[in-house]
Amino acid sequence: MAVDATKILGYGGSGEVDGKQILITSGGFTQETNPSFLDPLSMPVTAVSRSRILHADGTEAYGGSISFDVSDNFLDVLTTAKLLSRGYKFNVGVNDGTDAYEMTDCYLASLSLSGAPGGLITGSISFVSAAPAESSLTVLDDFIRDTEILIGYWYSDNTGVRDWSFTMNQATTPVYGNVDAVTPNYIKFGMIDFSLDVTTYEAIVETSVINIATRTFTLTGVPTSEEYSFAGVTDLGNYKSAFVTAASSAGSDGIIIA
Repeated sequence: MAVDATKILGYGGSGEVDGKQILITSGGFTQETNPSFLDPLSMPVTAVSRSRILHADGTEAYGGSISFDVSDNFLDVLTTAKLLSRGYKFNVGVNDGTDAYEMTDCYLASLSLSGAPGGLITGSISFVSAAPAESSLTVLDDFIRDTEILIGYWYSDNTGVRDWSFTMNQATTPVYGNVDAVTPNYIKFGMIDFSLDVTTYEAIVETSVINIATRTFTLTGVPTSEEYSFAGVTDLGNYKSAFVTAASSAGSDGIIIA
């Protein structure tokens, strides 16, 4: 029997986050198993060669990560009512052109966005769930490319900025019960925090408004480091600044954070 081994890679496949198609560049799902072993009190060398015995199936943990080029589509879920809110649940789907899988009721563990000269704004998320990914027929297998609006670095519209990165982290832990099951009962989510690293050509004065493409947000926090560097006659001096905040879920026009 002939087998079609063709895989459609890159933008030819597709990814979905919270029901929105994204321009996936890489991603997938993980399943980690932690079996339970016993160390016997007596294990004669002449009897067996192993040093421990499998006692129980243990536990399993599920998650994954996905990287993408940021499009206007993704910005619709990058709001304080969705991905950037504490404890928000969403689905993630991946289709490589042949096989499609979906993980449901995911919690965000981390999110990052970055922009640098000569490229697109890129992003990535990592997530966890109480259930494994399953084969799915609902994840779309292609894009209509001319309907996707990619966001170039130059479109982030921050005067004097060379490059930047924005990160969100949320503490997530699978919780297991005293039952005959390897899967978590639920995912416990904790606090969230945000950070921003930015390189500019001018020293940053007191300001709070930052632009990412067509979205504007306010970061209210504290600076953690400031640096000035100059690499010789062929380089412009630049300033590096880092900010962190334990942000509340409120933002300019409901976008991003305050």
